[in-house]
Amino acid sequence: MLAAAGAGGGVASALAACGGGDDNPEVTQTVSPDQARSDAAVMNSLLDLERMAVIAYTLGAGRLRGPALALARTFREHEVEHRRAVEQAIRDLGAHPVPPRPERSYTDGFPPLGSSREVLRFALDVENTQISAYGESLGSIVTPELRATLLSILGTEAEHMSAILGQLHEPQASRALVTGNTPT
Repeated sequence: MLAAAGAGGGVASALAACGGGDDNPEVTQTVSPDQARSDAAVMNSLLDLERMAVIAYTLGAGRLRGPALALARTFREHEVEHRRAVEQAIRDLGAHPVPPRPERSYTDGFPPLGSSREVLRFALDVENTQISAYGESLGSIVTPELRATLLSILGTEAEHMSAILGQLHEPQASRALVTGNTPT
């Protein structure tokens, strides 16, 4: 699926495996041309976010050093892979990826990136925006393979966000991910 998606690819693999035993008949879902066009429109919106993320990490890397720089470079490569995966998904739907906007149309909306902390804060905002967009898109995507792709990318973006919070020396999760009764 996505070579650079890291552990986020495990989310899609785990979900793809759910309910898929030898006892279950194969289910094939047919997507209508209207549904494919709708899915392609959603994917083109996500493609624009991926292009923006690549530009953000490219520009921000110039202000970072050490582990933060290494992280930004890795995340930029992940975003490039996400962009390629989204472009391919759009083509697989029989549609065409929208052409990229001029770089300036993205960077005009960027905040000042003078310090490494400002770059990391902006990267956190970029990741948060992507997580929200991918999460919201799941409800409107009809094509099963696209949902798996979206979940894979969403998981990777959440990992990025956690790592950036770590670079900012902030809690990487706002509360415990697993809750329940404490054993006695």
